[in-house]
Amino acid sequence: MSAKVLETTGARRIVKRAYRAARNLPDRLLHRRRYRDVRRRLSRSGKPRHILVVCYGNVCRSPYLQAVLQRALPGTAITSAGFFGSDRPVPEASLVVSAKRDLDLSRHRSRPLTPNTVGGADLIVVMDANQAREIAVRFRVNTARIVIAGDLDPRFEESRGITDPWNQSTEVFEASFNRLDRCAVALVDALQSAN
Repeated sequence: MSAKVLETTGARRIVKRAYRAARNLPDRLLHRRRYRDVRRRLSRSGKPRHILVVCYGNVCRSPYLQAVLQRALPGTAITSAGFFGSDRPVPEASLVVSAKRDLDLSRHRSRPLTPNTVGGADLIVVMDANQAREIAVRFRVNTARIVIAGDLDPRFEESRGITDPWNQSTEVFEASFNRLDRCAVALVDALQSAN
């Protein structure tokens, strides 16, 4: 490779890194406060009877978090749904990663969000801010009932949202599920200290 090509490639990498860092700077700066605020809000709101977990297609992130929360909160009804599609199974990579964590998602089939699904939930956990806005507007849900999962992560990663591993490698599923595990621990901890 010529020196000019190497120089251009290096410059592109630097620009990409700078763009990624700047794009999520507001979320990075606000993360500690959001984390404290959501835990405080959950610990003061009382224990929910029904938690709804939402992601885009209800085949990767929400079924996994639903299973983790069901195991941790046996006395609470936990369901999941998505914005797109219905009756779709969990992808193979999700089954493999979940099985390593002693979770069986093989029977899960996606289901769509409906007014009844949303209306029956005391707490709704979504994967990103766009989903939170969509639920608040479309279903007229008070934002106090909605939690963005990434706000529960004690660590800030690349963004506030939980990465959608759909059609990605096993490593992406593992990273997303690791993050959801941390979010679940914080959620359960906050709910167990609820009034």
